Amino acid sequence: MADHGEMLGERGLWYKMSFFEPSVTVPLIVSSPGRFVPRRVTSNVSLLDLAPTLVDLAPALASHDFNSFDGISLLPILEGDAAGRNGVVAGEYLAEGAVAPVVMLRRDKLKFISTPSDPDQLFDLGPDPNELKNLAAASTHTREVADFREEVTRRWDLPALHAEVLSSQHRRRLVAQALSAGAQTSWDYTPNGAAVDGPYVRGADFWAPFKRARIRRT
Repeated sequence: MADHGEMLGERGLWYKMSFFEPSVTVPLIVSSPGRFVPRRVTSNVSLLDLAPTLVDLAPALASHDFNSFDGISLLPILEGDAAGRNGVVAGEYLAEGAVAPVVMLRRDKLKFISTPSDPDQLFDLGPDPNELKNLAAASTHTREVADFREEVTRRWDLPALHAEVLSSQHRRRLVAQALSAGAQTSWDYTPNGAAVDGPYVRGADFWAPFKRARIRRT
């Protein structure tokens, strides 16, 4: 598994900070040759499904209350039930580059993206896998947009979430200011200040490789 994808110049964008497919899609591979038959799963799944899946695989935790998880166990899918993960996959983005919370809902091939700062987006990834046609304002998808908006309201209180993010930023800025005083040590500290040889990127230089990135036309 991985935590996120990457925009590598697609649509002129870089990094992970969007809900377009290259950014939001990650590999998820489960290997247990003695238990599961190899198969490719086309159902929408989420990293939120990992915790309930692991609990479902542990006999000692069979009585666990799965209602405490945001995800859904993938065990039925692993055992061959193609319909074992019906429902919506949800995501949210609250970090760098977002002036307001951005949320996403994916149901089958439809992906809905909503944020208070921009118009809604709706993509049908069946005929439009590159997400080039926003259907949010199309009369043919009025019902789907209304259903997605209702679910967004049910899942998130966006104004309250926005205020919570700003409050968290304020607290973390205070901590960062305090930690900036005195001697500072790199996260990959080694004893006696020995140099680290390897594929590391230190904090101050993290963005340097991306500043040199160019899209090469062929």
